[in-house]
Amino acid sequence: MMIKLIVSDLDGTLLDHSRRISASDWTAVKQAFQEGYEFCIASGRMHSEIKILMEEFHGRYYTVSQNGATIYKKDKELVANYFFEPEVSSQILQFSSRHNHFVNFIHCTDDSFYLEKRTDATIPYESRILTSCSVRGDLVSALENGEIKSCKYSFFGDLDKLMLLNAELQNQFAGKIESFISERDCLDVMPLNVNKGVGLTFIMQELGLSPNEVACIGDSFNDVSMFALTNHSFAMRGSHADVKKKATNVINSVAEAIEQIVSYNRSLEVR
Repeated sequence: MMIKLIVSDLDGTLLDHSRRISASDWTAVKQAFQEGYEFCIASGRMHSEIKILMEEFHGRYYTVSQNGATIYKKDKELVANYFFEPEVSSQILQFSSRHNHFVNFIHCTDDSFYLEKRTDATIPYESRILTSCSVRGDLVSALENGEIKSCKYSFFGDLDKLMLLNAELQNQFAGKIESFISERDCLDVMPLNVNKGVGLTFIMQELGLSPNEVACIGDSFNDVSMFALTNHSFAMRGSHADVKKKATNVINSVAEAIEQIVSYNRSLEVR
């Protein structure tokens, strides 16, 4: 079956560490649009950030944002969103306050995000997000009473320490959360059964596509749930070894993946 939908992660995949898209990757994405492929951005970033980065292709791509917590059609209609139960959300925040050597952001389905307080340690991480952060000292009560509905917690810090934090979170909140390393210094915590793979499944159903009509490109553990959906999965060469093991292909760039996808489809056309 021919591949009809191309799905790409952003950070570490389509975006480099300076939040730029290379000229060759941008040319390849344009080619995919010109050749009629459906396109989806699947990212831990918020939809508002994705719109800024993909402004040139307004109305032409689907979005699985915040690791699947929010899902948008091409016309930018929000078709699904998921968030923590208030009690679980406030408990995670209280848990994080006992681990204050990490920087923790709270993200919501309305694309707002929060800190309890701003410090010298938080400012470099805030600068990596393309929209403004709000500071609220009453976050615990705002989460408990449902005033704020959180869909994602992002912990930033040393990778080895994040791995230990992940194990502790999984133990304390067993059966209530999903968690995975989304960047080399970031641990994302999501509501149970919310991930990119679930979000992408929603898009596939919307388009009436089978798994082998989809190709996925990514670089981190939050992309593995997408890789599991199709044989056309591409991990970036700089990915963690355990991530690369889950993909069927290892590539150097999004442009290389798109070139292979286009070549694959053309080989089917001449049969």
